[in-house]
Amino acid sequence: MDSQQVVILVIGLVVLGVFMFLPQYQARRRREKQMAALSVGDEVMTVGGIIGKLTYLSVEESRARIEIAPGVEMQVVSSAISRTLGDA
Repeated sequence: MDSQQVVILVIGLVVLGVFMFLPQYQARRRREKQMAALSVGDEVMTVGGIIGKLTYLSVEESRARIEIAPGVEMQVVSSAISRTLGDA
């Protein structure tokens, strides 16, 4: 291999790395921003499709409580919250 082929190979690997890791990095940052914006009282949906009102959120413990019916709460890990549906 001459030096031109090595340079092309290195550039190709760098471009491949950017296309592989940049979307994952952006998705992780978007998810972290979404989790930081959560607050008690938000209507949320879990990854299982359960919709309820957020009544407790602890970032340190990675726990949340969701009221799914009047007087009925369930405790989930905060990573189980898939998205916010809006304020209740």
